[in-house]
Amino acid sequence: MPKKYMSDYDNVTTRTKDNKDQIITTSNVSMQEVRDVVREELKVVFDIYRKDMLEQIENKFQKVLDNMAAINTSIEFLERKYEDVKQEMDLKFESIKNLQQENNRLRTDVNDLQSRLSLMEQQSRACIVEVQCVPEFKNENLITTLNQIASVIKCELDKKDVITCTRVAKLNKDSPRPRSILVKFSTPRVRDTFLAASMEFNRKAKTISDKLNTSHLGIGGDKRPVYICEHLAPAVKALHAEARLYSEKLGYRFVWTKNGRIFMRKSDKSEYVYVKNREVLKNLRYL
Repeated sequence: MPKKYMSDYDNVTTRTKDNKDQIITTSNVSMQEVRDVVREELKVVFDIYRKDMLEQIENKFQKVLDNMAAINTSIEFLERKYEDVKQEMDLKFESIKNLQQENNRLRTDVNDLQSRLSLMEQQSRACIVEVQCVPEFKNENLITTLNQIASVIKCELDKKDVITCTRVAKLNKDSPRPRSILVKFSTPRVRDTFLAASMEFNRKAKTISDKLNTSHLGIGGDKRPVYICEHLAPAVKALHAEARLYSEKLGYRFVWTKNGRIFMRKSDKSEYVYVKNREVLKNLRYL
């Protein structure tokens, strides 16, 4: 069946506004006129819609611009603050760097002063030996004890060679160990001779029990070792004790002092190590 096309002129029924169901008149209207009317109406509607949309977009865009302006203001504020903080931090870092350098210099000065003080203290002890682990007795005669030791180690002493001979107070009052005996000789040479004789006596001993002990002094009971050593300054004595602990951990067989200096050696054939400070002990494991 062929399609039925609307002719250029058809009957169009119009209605009143008051009564939509009432037909008022019928007239012939061209399709072109209808199209024009529709286009005109659509154009009006689109114009209104476009205007409304443009207004909304402009409002939204303006808000975005306002927000961006606020953000830019905040960024500029933060940049200024950052520069202020950065400048202040640079000053602080420079101040800290200067303080660290000054602290290092002061540490060096303090270590140097401590070394000098320790050296002076040790020099003041150049004529003194320390006799350790000799049992204490009431009304004991320490000069007699000293002469007995000198006789055993074969070191001749004259009365004028001994200035003082006395026991010192304990650092730890709860320790059962007898108080040490300090012997001050007239010269460092006499002291060194006495020390050398005691070391030679112990070196010649066939067994540990044959080294200088209480039986050599005529004291009965169990044999207890008697030690003769340099009278070290407190700092050197503490370092010496620490060196002995390191020697046990790292397998060093020999630890000794000479003229207030501490030395360590792993074996008879190895090179000795001069323990100047704690840093040397800490680096022993790398040797």
